[in-house]
Amino acid sequence: MLIAPVRGFVFLAMPKTASTSIERAFMPFTNGMFKSNPALKHTRYADFQRFLQPFLESKGFPRDSYEVVCVFREPIDWLFSWYRYRTREELKGHRNYAGHVSFEEFAVAYMEGKEPFARVGRPSQFVRSCPGQREMDKVFRYERLDLLVEYLCEKIGREVKVGLSNVSPKRDLQLSERCKRELRAFLEPEYRIYEQAIGA
Repeated sequence: MLIAPVRGFVFLAMPKTASTSIERAFMPFTNGMFKSNPALKHTRYADFQRFLQPFLESKGFPRDSYEVVCVFREPIDWLFSWYRYRTREELKGHRNYAGHVSFEEFAVAYMEGKEPFARVGRPSQFVRSCPGQREMDKVFRYERLDLLVEYLCEKIGREVKVGLSNVSPKRDLQLSERCKRELRAFLEPEYRIYEQAIGA
């Protein structure tokens, strides 16, 4: 998460959306950044509203003085990125290791919610606002990170280059047609958000 109300924005770092790369590039131009603890780095929007929004307001930054933005990835591709991440050799022996299953098995386990290695949350929950509160201002498609970078550069008033970080092992995305249909239906809340995201 990048906190830059003086620049007019807060960037929330959804996992598996190049958030580390964005944070590293723009950190020097922000007021604060959470990066060491994943629970803080990947603060959801509702938690931001509950805890950090009142704090910023107490410091002279009312909610209408800045925009809250994030990146949203094509839902099945987002899940596949999690799968690749959890097949890394360094996770062997850990409860989150998924190198012993196919992506289809991982996807089924994700939908069933029983296996620790497939518990990765839901992007729709990440962007959900508190009841009765303002929705997130801008959601950018992962495939159009250039639009997010352009937006952030405009906010800070200078050009910034963004590199790649935390690249997961490459694997082929293979799903049966039946599993793909079931997963697409399961991820319908995510697809509704994705289809409305900037860059569509």
